[in-house]
Amino acid sequence: MEYSLRQVVGIIIWWTEGTKAYRDKRWKSWIYPVDVTNTNPEIIQSFLDFLRKDIGITEMRLKLQLQIHDGDNQEEIEDYWSKATKIPRERFTKTIIRPTGHKIGKSMGTCKIRYSDKLTHLKLQSLLESVLKCPESKRGMV
Repeated sequence: MEYSLRQVVGIIIWWTEGTKAYRDKRWKSWIYPVDVTNTNPEIIQSFLDFLRKDIGITEMRLKLQLQIHDGDNQEEIEDYWSKATKIPRERFTKTIIRPTGHKIGKSMGTCKIRYSDKLTHLKLQSLLESVLKCPESKRGMV
């Protein structure tokens, strides 16, 4: 099977920057997040393109959460990420404000794309395994 560059990049971003499945100790059940956290808007945009165009997610289930530092301009940063991701602020979860950092005003915060769906998580896991097993000659970017 051949994969597009967007698919390979998207699955690598999820593999390296994504939240892994974990067991919730309170409910004794597995959680299957499709989350990616990063400060680089190009990485976040690439992952979102992959989810939207190749995975076929339900857009309304897509959420975003930010972490910023005390002293950062929350309104400006939330507007920035809303424009960068095309996710309206109504779908942002509560912004986490950390104690004052070393780069006040020099960072646009840390963005976490949040999408919780077991079937999507398993689809990504299967795609990752397929890409990793694929001979190099068949990984050719189409």
